[in-house]
Amino acid sequence: MKFQSILLLACLFWFACASPQGNSDSSEPATAPPETKLVEVLQLTPTAFNEVIELTGTVEAKHDVVVASKTTGTLETIASLGQSVRAGDVVARTEDELIRASVAQAEAQVHNAEAGLKIAEDSYVRQQPLFADSIISPLEYTRLESSLEQARAALAQSQAIYKQAARQLEYTSIQAPIYGKVEAHYVEPGEQVVPGTQVLRLVNARNIQITAGVPERYAGDIEVGTPAEIRLPTAGIASRTGQVTFAGSVIDPASRSFEVNIEVENSDEKLKPEMIAELAIVRQTIEHALVIPGNAVTRTENGLSVFVVENQDGNLIVQLRVVSVGAEYANQMVITHGLSANEQVVVRGQSTLADQDLITIDQTFTELDEYGVPVLGRSSDAIPTAEIEL
Repeated sequence: MKFQSILLLACLFWFACASPQGNSDSSEPATAPPETKLVEVLQLTPTAFNEVIELTGTVEAKHDVVVASKTTGTLETIASLGQSVRAGDVVARTEDELIRASVAQAEAQVHNAEAGLKIAEDSYVRQQPLFADSIISPLEYTRLESSLEQARAALAQSQAIYKQAARQLEYTSIQAPIYGKVEAHYVEPGEQVVPGTQVLRLVNARNIQITAGVPERYAGDIEVGTPAEIRLPTAGIASRTGQVTFAGSVIDPASRSFEVNIEVENSDEKLKPEMIAELAIVRQTIEHALVIPGNAVTRTENGLSVFVVENQDGNLIVQLRVVSVGAEYANQMVITHGLSANEQVVVRGQSTLADQDLITIDQTFTELDEYGVPVLGRSSDAIPTAEIEL
């Protein structure tokens, strides 16, 4: 009996331990905390926005000349390629032996003509009293006058021949019309040249401009003085600024564009003529614009939308809001309707969001850089989530 009692007590103890406690709550599942998504936002601040026209242009030297011969002869010397010369410097010479002989001959003719004129003048002066006294006839006196005029004409002719010969001698020394560097030779020493033969090319690469065609729809926006940015990414040259110095008045019927010239500083001569340049010309400046990154905008069935941060009963949620977009440039969009200053727009993490999702803000940006990338303001840091006031 004693053994049976012990066995009964052991069974009762086992059943008591195996029975679950709080059986009345076992049928209700535990509630999971709400899921939040991590995002980064941009605090909207009105700023000035430059609406830009992007074009492709060509670098041109404003002073690019081909120097030609003005006389006939054999080329004797020519300036070296790459040599810098000033206006008036001799850049090439042709043989001048025959021309010097012509100059000497013409000079002798001038002396002869001067002597002949002197004789004619003396004779005329001596014969005037005789004519006055009727010692010589009017016909003879007229011949004296004619001889004097012929002597004067002969002198003028010989002087003209001399000047022409002297000029031809000057032409044997070919001078640079501008400052520049010798960029090309078209003839070499020993070759024959005639008037008009191209001898060499001079280029002043310090004084350049960018030439581009602007679509006619911007005809009312571009004028002299309009600022522009010049970029040459393929050449690895840093961006430079310039301004429009010429805006054409005529539309090219083939391209439906008008020409503009943009002057840019190039004292280091890194910009080379015929380079291809990317241009960003300011069309207009929009003051107090609300600007967001282009990738913050999503396209929905209702149009273009962004996620805006809202505070709902102490929780941060996102609201999908339809917006209107104005000017765009370099991944930056101006919002013309749908957003207000100081609102926060989701700029990273929006691809996983849906309307009314709970969020946690990981970083708050206050500005966009020139490429539309969100950055912290120079004088501000990230705003902790706990300090955000909506």
